[in-house]
Amino acid sequence: MNDFSLEALLGLFSIPTIGPTRLRKLISVFGSPEEVLKASYRSLTGVEGVDQKTAERIKQGPDHEFVRTQLRRIEQLQVQILTYWDKTYPERLKKIYDPPAFLFYKGNVQLLEQVSIAIVGTRTPTSYGRLATEQFARAFAENNFCIISGFARGVDSIGHEIALQYPGSTIAVLGNGIDVIYPPENSKLFHEMTQKGLILTEYPMGVKPEAGNFPKRNRIISGLAAAVLITEAGEKSGALLTAMYANDQNREVFAVPGSIFSPKSAGCNRLIKQGAIPALSAEDVLEELAPQLQWALKKSKPPDFKLDGNLKKIYDLLSDEPLHVDQIAFETQLSPAETLSALLTLELMGAIRQMAGKMFIRL
Repeated sequence: MNDFSLEALLGLFSIPTIGPTRLRKLISVFGSPEEVLKASYRSLTGVEGVDQKTAERIKQGPDHEFVRTQLRRIEQLQVQILTYWDKTYPERLKKIYDPPAFLFYKGNVQLLEQVSIAIVGTRTPTSYGRLATEQFARAFAENNFCIISGFARGVDSIGHEIALQYPGSTIAVLGNGIDVIYPPENSKLFHEMTQKGLILTEYPMGVKPEAGNFPKRNRIISGLAAAVLITEAGEKSGALLTAMYANDQNREVFAVPGSIFSPKSAGCNRLIKQGAIPALSAEDVLEELAPQLQWALKKSKPPDFKLDGNLKKIYDLLSDEPLHVDQIAFETQLSPAETLSALLTLELMGAIRQMAGKMFIRL
């Protein structure tokens, strides 16, 4: 974790109406949670998005009992905190809408650096859904992908278990506090993952697995992944929300087709009808992700060409996360003509690649 005071960070978080967006905004303006808590009422109300009521609540101070309880539980269970301002915070997650301001975690945080695929689906899979999940998870693990899921019953748990068996790496994103094991029958899997994988959540210690938590946590699952695969899902499955977030985040969405007579495959079949890529085998997914794999292999090597000016500005901005030409122009403060010229030059040099829809990635 960076030099922020964990006590001050949790204190700021404990103030009503301070969610991830306001927390990030306040710290970006004042430099640290300590400085936010010390700021004057006038300076607080001068921050965009901070109204008088929120400023008043900040000046009333943190919920000290909440902070004490959190710090005690964190120390007891040896939980770590990863903040938005840490160097190890995943760039993929930073770029989604409303990224978590911080994450509680146990396990190997370096897994966040791996190229990952999310596998999600129904909590009550059929034998077909179970076999499909096992087959895809095994192939991804053997190809060194990290498997991300939500630790729920059914498809999620199968994906985590297969990843650990083959052996692969796996990340679970919880919809509750990290000190609450849910579902309870996953107790053994939970402890195995803290040793061989990674478990993380944006929810504080003690938060129960309430229904409203899970849709929100799905944006983190898709946000960390290069792609999302739904192996089996009905019309109202929560996995469809993960697919929706993935689309919004410019992630590839794959779905395993199923029988038109099976309600458990209705969600997958509808996703395919709406544009998801049919996944008939793991090779279908791996072929689509080949450019990202190339980037992952090359990212540790410096480019063998010299860049400066606009070329360097754009190259440094790009990553394996596809970025639209308009966003590139906005972020680099270049004119559309300058942006297009530089992009064409970089593409001819083999430094970047243009994807569908005027999206660009770095190679």
